[in-house]
Amino acid sequence: MSMEQPIIPSNPATVTLTSMTAVQANGTAFIAPAKAGATVATKPKKPRKSRALKTASQNAHFEVVLEAARAVTQILSAHGLSCAIFGSLASKLYGCSRVPKDVDLLVSQDSVDETSVAELEAPTTSSSNKHKPPLTPQDLKDLILRVNSQNFYLKMPRDPAAEYRILWYRQKYKGPECKIDILVPGIMYLPFLKPNRMVWIDSLPLVPFALLLYQKLQGWDDHCKAEEAHYKRRQHQDAADVKKLLGLRHRMESLAGSKSLEDEELFGEEFRTLTKERVKSYCEAFKDRKKEWTQLGFETS
Repeated sequence: MSMEQPIIPSNPATVTLTSMTAVQANGTAFIAPAKAGATVATKPKKPRKSRALKTASQNAHFEVVLEAARAVTQILSAHGLSCAIFGSLASKLYGCSRVPKDVDLLVSQDSVDETSVAELEAPTTSSSNKHKPPLTPQDLKDLILRVNSQNFYLKMPRDPAAEYRILWYRQKYKGPECKIDILVPGIMYLPFLKPNRMVWIDSLPLVPFALLLYQKLQGWDDHCKAEEAHYKRRQHQDAADVKKLLGLRHRMESLAGSKSLEDEELFGEEFRTLTKERVKSYCEAFKDRKKEWTQLGFETS
């Protein structure tokens, strides 16, 4: 059976067809001729941004991220809440090139200013405020909103049945914005971080470099094992982030020979064991990066 071949015109927005696929009554497919001149419109590709425009857009968003980070850390600090930035923003501030999309914040509650918090909550005559349990991530988001509802707001997550809400910062209504993730000690093996362990860069508190590096490695491992496709795809960016952190020579030199993973203030026994296994898995996948991990005192195989 002979079939006519499709003719592709010079105009990329349309395709002229001389044949088409049809379905017979018994469910099998066959090729049936199309009417002469029939066209099928295709969606034109968006023009790519020039490198200069892309860089300008990234820099503008980075300024929004920095603005959000300063605003949220100032609110929490004003209420006696110790907080430190980790994730991609911390990586950028430590010296990596990738522009962060959002703010990841670890909030360690040591001495909460109960009076300030109480002023923002419903009045109570109970004396139990002095022994209140630590604020949850949602409590912390509510506190931030009460202080500044003009720049901060909540969005629904992808799962409409989820009980939590996502905190976002915006410069103005419908203006540039970025997401803020708030975590507390215990989540993702994050430690209670004392103020004297924070590293200050550009007037922002960061987690120690070792904690950032091993958390990034954990993210890579978690995404490698993820079942959902959109999470699994993130492993490639995580692997690149780990590589860039390993390439920060002056930061790595400060860790070499320090046995940073043995720091019990930052890392629990289970996390230390998992990190050693993750280093081996990472080096198996990226054999050219064994040298850096060996310099930090890890076994790579």
